[in-house]
Amino acid sequence: MMHMSYITKHAKRIATDAGGYGLIILGVALGWLPGPGGIPLIVAGLGLLSINNVWAANLRDYLLKHGGDLVKVLFPPNPIVQWLYDIVVALLLVLVAFLAWRHAAIWQVSLSIGIFFFALFIAVMNRDRLHRLKRSKRKH
Repeated sequence: MMHMSYITKHAKRIATDAGGYGLIILGVALGWLPGPGGIPLIVAGLGLLSINNVWAANLRDYLLKHGGDLVKVLFPPNPIVQWLYDIVVALLLVLVAFLAWRHAAIWQVSLSIGIFFFALFIAVMNRDRLHRLKRSKRKH
């Protein structure tokens, strides 16, 4: 027969891990929101997962330390890459228009909304537009 402490210990671990995964999923789902979006939720989810999992602790520490560098890697100041991102944004917006126009099912409308905000994110991050927007707001 199992000891109650064994069951309690594993139940706590399962609940903690489930909460961590739930926060990560919620963070991804809310990632399109303006501002930090789901980033704090993802970090909190990794924090919960890091209680029982070394890989989550290492990933959380790495993301907190190198998160800003990731933006520089994903959106380099290379004109060819910048044009490719702009083309991807245009294609995504065409897909959004098609899905919204067709709207045969609710999942297509939901998908088009998600793709729209993803394209908006790429457009704002590409060519350092976010920093230029912030600077122009400070001038006024």
